[in-house]
Amino acid sequence: MWGWVAGAALVLGGLAFGVDFLDPPWSALGLLLSSSGFAWGCAALVAGFAADRRGRSIGAAVAVLAIATVVYYGLIAVDGSRWEGATLEDGSSATAAGLVHVARATLFWLAASAVGGALLGWLGHTIRRGGDRAAAVAAGCALALLAGQGAVVVLRAGPVTGWWFAQALAQVVGAAAVTAALLGRRDTPRWWSFAAAGLLCGAVAVPAWSVVSGLQVG
Repeated sequence: MWGWVAGAALVLGGLAFGVDFLDPPWSALGLLLSSSGFAWGCAALVAGFAADRRGRSIGAAVAVLAIATVVYYGLIAVDGSRWEGATLEDGSSATAAGLVHVARATLFWLAASAVGGALLGWLGHTIRRGGDRAAAVAAGCALALLAGQGAVVVLRAGPVTGWWFAQALAQVVGAAAVTAALLGRRDTPRWWSFAAAGLLCGAVAVPAWSVVSGLQVG
């Protein structure tokens, strides 16, 4: 199990780094598949769903996000194109400040990986092994978390059109499809509880994603 968790994390982090160098429409597609809250959340949720025990579910979900984060920012540090050669207003090198920014972003997203991974791992475990009602509520909460970042863009007052709107909408649709597919593996899925939990959790998740999206942490 841990082998495929590490492999998935390596692929996720590597693809997220590569997407940074793409132009539309490929950048929009890459964002959807490897650089979005939907993509990373799906990896954590599925890891939690696949594990056979609660502790392993949480550990696997945290591990896939943490390893992907280290890979992504490790590649940024090695590549250097984002922080080498820049200068400050007084003409001095901004290399040290750039590296500090990379380190700060790494620590921030590692902390987020621990919190978000633990939550999504627990939700994935509950969807698979909890009672019928608990599983439906967990799937609805997972839907809100996975769709939240895309929903922020879709519901934004300003004009967001073209490929970026399409990928944001695809995040929402994809989140619904993934969580419904996991819940649908149960013998008696409770779809109304799933929908209600998704709407209620979405009322919290969307504003929370709006705050996170506005943070300048790299």
